[in-house]
Amino acid sequence: STDASSSEPASSSEPAKDNCGSTATDDCTPHVGPNQSVKVDALVWRVSSASTAAQIGDTTYGLGSKADGVYVVVKLRVHSTRDESATLTDSVIKLETEGTTYDPDLDATVASIGSGAEPFFLETLGPDSNKTGTVVFDIPKSKLSKKLELRFGELGLGETHGYIRLPAL
Repeated sequence: STDASSSEPASSSEPAKDNCGSTATDDCTPHVGPNQSVKVDALVWRVSSASTAAQIGDTTYGLGSKADGVYVVVKLRVHSTRDESATLTDSVIKLETEGTTYDPDLDATVASIGSGAEPFFLETLGPDSNKTGTVVFDIPKSKLSKKLELRFGELGLGETHGYIRLPAL
């Protein structure tokens, strides 16, 4: 067939997810495995590690945070292929499972700083440079056994996304 598929409405169904590589475009929403990287808006994302925690930091003195469910703590590496600096925030990163989307947990992310983690709070990433950071999500424990994917969005208001599946936790 020629490009008859371009006239069909876009869908987020699973089957054709990997046919377009690992670069997100208007016509491609890549879903890659835990050891692969995904490129969205000239930023190449990779999961360094993922773990769980019931709490982060020392809650005794109010410097920590306790999960309502369980924290999913993800360390990420991002490389910029942009020709200008970009300001990173953790708002471009979401956690999705079974059609539910979770935003990063601000309190837990702040508490992780006390444990030596570096979040993506208004971090400037220069051209052709790398940065590592930690993002924390609070999800129900029942979701841990499900397929968890990080969704990376564009820096602006665009709708282009790429997904990296987390390893089993």
